[in-house]
Amino acid sequence: MTAVIKKLFPGKDSSAPHEASSFRVIPRAAPPKPDNSPRILIIGAGSRGRAYARSIVTATNGTVVGVAEPDEYKRRRLVQECNISDELVFTSWTELVGEHRGLVMSRVDGVCVCTLDETHEEIVLAIRPLNLHIMCEKPLSTTLESCVRMVNTISDPDLPPILLAVGHVLRYSPHNILMKKLVCEDKLLGEIVNVNHTEPVGWYHFAHSYVRGNWRKKETSAPSLLTKCCHDIDLLLWLLCSPTATATPHLPSTVSSSGSLVHFRHARKPAKAGNSTNCLTCPADPGCIFSARKIYVEKNLKKMNMGWPVKIVVPDIEEANNMDAAEAMLTQKLGEDYGSEGTMVDGEQKSYYGRCVYEAGNNVVDNQVVTISWDDDDASTSPCGALAEGRGAKTATLTMVAFSEKICERFTRIYGTKGELEADSNQIKIYDFETGVKTTWAPSIDMLSGHGGGDNGLARAFVDAIDKVKNEEWAVGKAQEEIVGVTIEEVLRSHAAVFWAEEARVNRQVLGWGEWWTQNVQS
Repeated sequence: MTAVIKKLFPGKDSSAPHEASSFRVIPRAAPPKPDNSPRILIIGAGSRGRAYARSIVTATNGTVVGVAEPDEYKRRRLVQECNISDELVFTSWTELVGEHRGLVMSRVDGVCVCTLDETHEEIVLAIRPLNLHIMCEKPLSTTLESCVRMVNTISDPDLPPILLAVGHVLRYSPHNILMKKLVCEDKLLGEIVNVNHTEPVGWYHFAHSYVRGNWRKKETSAPSLLTKCCHDIDLLLWLLCSPTATATPHLPSTVSSSGSLVHFRHARKPAKAGNSTNCLTCPADPGCIFSARKIYVEKNLKKMNMGWPVKIVVPDIEEANNMDAAEAMLTQKLGEDYGSEGTMVDGEQKSYYGRCVYEAGNNVVDNQVVTISWDDDDASTSPCGALAEGRGAKTATLTMVAFSEKICERFTRIYGTKGELEADSNQIKIYDFETGVKTTWAPSIDMLSGHGGGDNGLARAFVDAIDKVKNEEWAVGKAQEEIVGVTIEEVLRSHAAVFWAEEARVNRQVLGWGEWWTQNVQS
C-alpha cells in the first residue's frame, strides 16, 4: 500500500502531508532573557562547552554569565560570543571554589562541566558544596567507582538538593522523543521483541578522536564503549527499562559483548611506511586513506571547513587572515611528533594529530557488539496471571563500528508483535502488520543544534528545570523527574550498564544484572 508520510513541527501535535525528501530548518530567535532568568557558568570552553553555551543563549531563557577556561583563545572567544562580564571570567575552575566562592554562589545558578572526562569527578565533587545545579558532559566519569562517588555526593542528604543533567543528548532530540512516543506510549509496534541499534562512528572520526585524539587509551581516558556510546546504552535503557515515566523500571537480566581493536595497530602498518611515525614525512602517505594531510587539509580545510575536526587541531584557526595562513598553521601543527618522551608534555597527555594511526599507541576497540536481554517481569503480572504490557522478554543489540561512511548518523530497527520500525537520523518508518501500511514521520531538524537537536533539548531541559526551582518554587525532585526527565538513579544505571557490558567483553562472559549490580554498585 502507499506509504503515509507525516511531518512534525515543533510545538504542534498535528501533522501534514509532505514530500519525504523535504526537510526544513526551523530558525530560532533567542528567547527573551528576564532579569531573574537562570544564570549559567561554563567550565571548559572547548567544543562541547561552546556548543552548550550556544544552545543556552539561542534555545532557552537562560544566560551564560561566566566561564572558567585555561586556554586564552577559547576563553576570550566564549566571552565575546556570550558577552560575559569580566568579574566571572576565570582561568581555572579552582577559582570558583577558592577566593571567588562567594561571588560565584551569589551570581550563578548552575554550571556546565565540559572538561575532559577524567576531570569530571574532581570538579563536580569540589563544586557540590556551592549548591549550584550541575550539567555534566557525558560520560559522568571514567570508572564505575567514580560514578558512584559522584552520584552519592550529588545526592548527599546533608546538603541542599541540586539538579543533575548529563550529556545523554540522544534522549533530548526531537527524533528520539518522537520515536519513544510512537513505540512506548502509542504502542504502534505492540510488544517490543527486539531492538537493533547501530552507532557508525565514521572511519576518519574514529581515527581523529580514538586513535590520535584524547580518547585513544583506556588507561588515560576510558573504553570507547563509554566515551563514544554511553548515550546509546542510555537510549536503549530509556526505551526498554522505562516505557512510562511512572512505572517501576523493567531491569535487564543478562549482557554479553564482543569486540576488539582490529585495524589501528602496529601490525597493520603498511610495509612502505617503514619507520615513519608522522604522516607529513611518511613515504606511504599518498596511498594511505588515514593520511593526516588528506583528512585535515584536503578533506576539510580546503573545503572551507574550519570547524571540527580542524579546530580541534588548531583551536585558533579562525584567526588566520587567509587560506594560505590557515593551511600553514594546520600543517605546522600536524608536523609535530613525539619521541622518547612519549605523549606526556609537562605532565599532561597531549594528542598529536599528524601521528601515524598505526603508531599512535591507542588501545580502545574499533568495533564492539553488546547484547542485552530482559526476562519476563513476573513481579508485574496482574492478578489474573497476564503479563503486564511492556514487561515481557526482549533483546537489544548495540553495534559500534569505526569503519563507516556515515559519521554518528545512527540507525535503529525495532521489531514488535504488531509492526516493525526503522529509523535513521532523519526519518522514522513504521510498517503495520495488520493494514500493510508503512507510515513515515520526518521530525523537523534544527541544523544549528548538534545531535539532531539534542544539544538544544538538553540545554533547554536543564535551564527550564532551574527556572522552575528558582522562580516557581518547584521542589528539586519534581523538576528533576518532570523537566530534566531522568532521575539520578537512572543516570547511574545507564553508566553502570556500560561497565557491565565492558566487563562481559573483557572476560568473555554472560553476566547477570542483579548479582553484578549488588556486588559492583550497591556494595
